[in-house]
Amino acid sequence: MSQPVHAPSEGEELTIRALGPATAGGRLPLSELARLAGGLQASLERIALSISGSVNKPGRRPREIVDAVRLDVVGFQHGSAVLSVARAGQLSLDDLLSSSLDALEAGVNSLHRDPRTLPPHFTPQVINGIRDLTGGISASNVTRIEFWRSGEIRFSLDETLQRAVRSVQPEAVQQMVTVVGRLHMGDFSPAGLRCRIDSYAGSVLCDFTLDLRDTVLDAMDQMVMAEGTGEFDPNGTSVHVLHLTRLEALDSAQPRSLAALAREQHVGPVRSIDDLAGPAMDDFDEFLAAIRSARQGDE
Repeated sequence: MSQPVHAPSEGEELTIRALGPATAGGRLPLSELARLAGGLQASLERIALSISGSVNKPGRRPREIVDAVRLDVVGFQHGSAVLSVARAGQLSLDDLLSSSLDALEAGVNSLHRDPRTLPPHFTPQVINGIRDLTGGISASNVTRIEFWRSGEIRFSLDETLQRAVRSVQPEAVQQMVTVVGRLHMGDFSPAGLRCRIDSYAGSVLCDFTLDLRDTVLDAMDQMVMAEGTGEFDPNGTSVHVLHLTRLEALDSAQPRSLAALAREQHVGPVRSIDDLAGPAMDDFDEFLAAIRSARQGDE
């Protein structure tokens, strides 16, 4: 026997209602709840960055943006699975949270109608986040996620939106980056002109023009600092390829033989135990007396 469905209550900033087999008995898997809440928060932060004119780049987002759109869970109701959330901070003058929610609502509804045209503020990172949000939608799990504001459904995530965002071709995110690492695997043929830089964060594939060929060749197997335009994956965190514009070999320690190090430091092999003895101390007894006095003072 199905349970009665109750409309989410008014008065909250946003109410999320999940429908489908996974919500039977008013329950929702913790993993699905975490994915849904995290995906929503990340999407709002990315849209807020676009609205405020900030650069959406890898790394930590500006604290003022994160705080302005942060949501807190304020309740969980039965009747499918209903999650109530509200703004965490005070209402700001420009109300970036409401603007971001409006943009998310308009963008999702636009994608439902026509996935061929990207809505305003739906950057590649936002599209990637919507893909994650719809990733758990299936006939055997959650079939629909509704977002309520002011007592009515404002937008929803379902299989239609899932197909729409999957049809959007991902775009590479480009920006100037600097990579420090060891240069390896050069292809210097005119049709190739590629190399690889191994850094602490992973390997970065690079390409370069013919005028940088000799510079790259001379720096092979050395530590380098490379600058250029990086094409990031749609997730906006990893460099897909780096188009080199400048390469500089860095000074690094070179392997030296023991004999060379000994000559530089003016040392030689120990041939007698007497070689280890230091110069004679005329006041050695006074030295020992000072040590004994210091020890007695600590007792």
